[in-house]
Amino acid sequence: MHTVLYLACAAGLAAGEPLVIDIDRARTVVPSMLGYGVQWDPYEYPPSDDAWALTLRRMEFMRPAIVRVMFGARSYCLGVGADGQPDYIWTRDETAIRARLKWLLAILDYAQAKGIRVMLGEWAPPGRVGEQTIGTPDHPLWARLAADCCRWLREVRGYSVVRYYNLMNEPNGDWMWPGGKVNRPAWETGIRQLRRELDARGLRDLAIVGPDNAWGWDWIDRASATMAEQFGGWEMHWYAGDREVLDGRIEALLADQHRVVLANDPAAASKPFFMGEVGLVEGKTNGDQQPRVKTFPYGVFMADIAAQIGRAGWHGGIAWDLDDALHSANGHAVPPTDTTLKVWGFWNTQGSAMGHPEDEAIRPWFTPWSLLCRLFPGGSAIVAAAQPDLPGLRTLAGVHGDMTAIMVVNNSDEVRRVTVRVPGVGPSAVTQWRYFEGDRPVDADGFPLPTGPATQVDLQVGLPLSMPGRGVVFIQAQQR
Repeated sequence: MHTVLYLACAAGLAAGEPLVIDIDRARTVVPSMLGYGVQWDPYEYPPSDDAWALTLRRMEFMRPAIVRVMFGARSYCLGVGADGQPDYIWTRDETAIRARLKWLLAILDYAQAKGIRVMLGEWAPPGRVGEQTIGTPDHPLWARLAADCCRWLREVRGYSVVRYYNLMNEPNGDWMWPGGKVNRPAWETGIRQLRRELDARGLRDLAIVGPDNAWGWDWIDRASATMAEQFGGWEMHWYAGDREVLDGRIEALLADQHRVVLANDPAAASKPFFMGEVGLVEGKTNGDQQPRVKTFPYGVFMADIAAQIGRAGWHGGIAWDLDDALHSANGHAVPPTDTTLKVWGFWNTQGSAMGHPEDEAIRPWFTPWSLLCRLFPGGSAIVAAAQPDLPGLRTLAGVHGDMTAIMVVNNSDEVRRVTVRVPGVGPSAVTQWRYFEGDRPVDADGFPLPTGPATQVDLQVGLPLSMPGRGVVFIQAQQR
């Protein structure tokens, strides 16, 4: 049973009394993280060769532990005959396969080369495919198509990093169903059929994860109570309002969900719990655009969300998403207009084509999210941090080998001066990164820079931090 992080009450703190955060490396909250990552789907607006090379260089810096990659059956199934037999693209030559699946394979090639775990999945039933209509998730052909594709990707193409599978995006949402009518029994049937099809192909180690609900918290409660044997991991989505983040409601609700699933599923302690999509909903406009991703505060809120995920005993989270050019929000104009793309990325590789070349640069929130990925890699243990109970102050601490990583978030306008201590850890080489408006060093590529070379700090005595209002400090300490 994971121990949920506790907060030390700061009621009665005298004015000017030092604020102390104590990291307890011996008290584990999450024994082994899945880590933080990003959504990276096949592009609706593919990048140029130069933009692709730049994207890979940026991913090399970020080092995500996991990517979520969603696509659809009609990209690999050319049709299904009246006899129910599928016609798959992989029966053609490599040129035809690459022409059809270029970006899916490019993403998986990179993930395989870098050892990045992949959560693969299909958005929704494919609809009309040749002579057949697969309109609901309980149609047995959909499970067959998905399992055949997984077998081909895993066993023929060799993508061993495909570890998790998600059949149907956000099935609790009326936006995902024909006519807006949610049919939970049909979804449950589809999941059970998929598990049988995967098992029949020798893919028992490919975990179905879900329920992939957005809000609709009862879906994970019910799935863990009635379908635990079908799922090898528990994940859901949350697009949070600002107040939910500031009040710590994400941590509280996820801690409650964690307890419920652990009680319902006897094997839950051995399964990953993670957020399959996270972002901020407040400020969303034009159908599905989030202009706040271009602003400094978005990075602070996303760091706060990430801290609350780990503090609640969950194993990681996936940010939505990498690049504006992945998805269209309205139509498919060429080149895209200002209202065409879903604006949620760390950059927009279509910026120049749209007359906004500045959009191709890295946006501010890349700094905290990339540092989360780098400093809290998969396999890290999240450990407890006792801290003052102050609005917007959140600490996430992790241990990976001889490294201790600490993220302190001040999601408030209050100036905070804190001392971070790690009892039992003495002199250490400490490196810091800062993310504050007007104080967020980056290099010529937009990659975050540390404040300077590592310095020797006795962490038993403590490391003083100055936080001038809203921002984030990252610390990496290697014990000497």
